[in-house]
Amino acid sequence: MNKISKILAVYVCIAVCFQRLSMAAGSIFWGISIALFLYLLHDAHKNDNLSDLGKNYYGYYKAIGIFFFCMLPSVLFSDATFVSTKKLFEMCVYRIMPFFMVTLFVTDKEWLKRIFLIFIAITGIDSFVALTQVFLGYDRGWGFGGNILNLASLLCVLMPILTVIILDNSFSKRTKDICKMTLILCLLGALAGKSRGAWLTLTVVLTIVSYTYVIKSKKAVISLLAICVLLTGFFATSDTYKNRLISTANITTDASNISRILIWKSGYNMLKDHPIVGVGLDRFKEIYNSGYRLPEMQYDLPHSHNNIVQIAAESGLIGLFGFLYLAGYIFFTNFNEWRQTKNPYSLMLWGSWLGFMIFGMFDLIIDHSAVTKALWFLFGALLVFKTNKFKI
Repeated sequence: MNKISKILAVYVCIAVCFQRLSMAAGSIFWGISIALFLYLLHDAHKNDNLSDLGKNYYGYYKAIGIFFFCMLPSVLFSDATFVSTKKLFEMCVYRIMPFFMVTLFVTDKEWLKRIFLIFIAITGIDSFVALTQVFLGYDRGWGFGGNILNLASLLCVLMPILTVIILDNSFSKRTKDICKMTLILCLLGALAGKSRGAWLTLTVVLTIVSYTYVIKSKKAVISLLAICVLLTGFFATSDTYKNRLISTANITTDASNISRILIWKSGYNMLKDHPIVGVGLDRFKEIYNSGYRLPEMQYDLPHSHNNIVQIAAESGLIGLFGFLYLAGYIFFTNFNEWRQTKNPYSLMLWGSWLGFMIFGMFDLIIDHSAVTKALWFLFGALLVFKTNKFKI
């Protein structure tokens, strides 16, 4: 890895770690990262070795490209072309760029391992800040910054990765120790954030990714039972948490649940009226308020709180196909690889994407800039580790 690539690794790491603490500072570091990336891209093209650099990730590049081109008609037929074009490049280029940066140019084992573990540790600190905020008297912890659900969505993406690293024997003791401490902090951060969607997502995803490890290890079974007992006792003795957990299934009187269902119905109505290309990217809120808001809706929601509903309403069946193709490629490619080889990186990729998709049924995670950039950074790192058979 040349000097410019090492500098790119540093700035990508700073950017992905700083973006929730300060979006302005994060944007500056992302800007520098993009400039370095474009320089390296030009240099690789000039030396005619760009195709060699990306040959192992062609399937992912193709799936991202299909997603981009399937979203394009919703821009071309939008009644606000500039707004929709800006959204297209934010969603399908800018936020996914960390994936290309890492897979093409940040390929040195030690440099990639450092920035990967630094990001993990920073997310642990982020979670600890959220816990501290609750102790200081705030109802819910949000960590470094942004919407409360930003941290929840980030944890749904990262915690499956941490769980596999801790349970699999392929990783070093140092890496496992960092991930153990971070997982504990992330668990506390998830409790501090009080996101019912995150609790449900993590219960499902962590159970699935840990199952094959737990059934083979008495120590893992005991540890899991101890965690379950502690969490059960915590929820049983806290009326606030117990009532919030019970309210997850309440669709008759819980205002948050009801409002989500109502706006999902509105999104479906948009899709029925604009089935092919939707109402236009980034046009959901304005179109929704112009005639699709149901009379019983009490809240002024800015989006549908659902990835699938939002994409279907804004980009129609064509855009939805592109997103589902990308999702399906990540799911089935990594599931099949894990089933055949039991490669832990494949399971991490699969579990992380499953967390992204499930939590995306309760919140518009695909529109969380910091979270999606972190997701693609993690995916890039895991794929480089897997492709090069790096042990971390």
